[in-house]
Amino acid sequence: MGRKQHITAFYVEALLLISVFIGIILMLTRVYGAGRLQSASATQLTTAVTLAGNAAEAVAGSESEEALLALLNENGNAAKESGGIRACYNDSLLPDPNGAYTVLVTWEPEAGANGELVSSRITVSHAQAASPLYTLEAAVYRKEAAA
Repeated sequence: MGRKQHITAFYVEALLLISVFIGIILMLTRVYGAGRLQSASATQLTTAVTLAGNAAEAVAGSESEEALLALLNENGNAAKESGGIRACYNDSLLPDPNGAYTVLVTWEPEAGANGELVSSRITVSHAQAASPLYTLEAAVYRKEAAA
């Protein structure tokens, strides 16, 4: 009878050990899955911030809305719309008319005494996201040329 109890105790301990391992494996699977989702979200946000920064530099380097369109338009990825200039990019940040990322840049000039202040709102969206990923407000002051 003593040997039978040892075998039963061994099976119970083995069953408990296996159930603990299964629990740990399930928990780690959930943690890694959540980490992967957060990583994908962080990658999208990083890409959106980069695209917004690039668009802000284009605004700073443009003298007019038409010049901004010329700077952003590569391979037919940008077009002027009623809300501003819309440019599309793929996941590798390359200009692509069918890209997943959309950058909308507004151009709002305000005349002043010695020049012009151009305000711009840059909104970056992704095709899979319901709301914009990132919004950046920028402004550039342009001095009038001396006559």
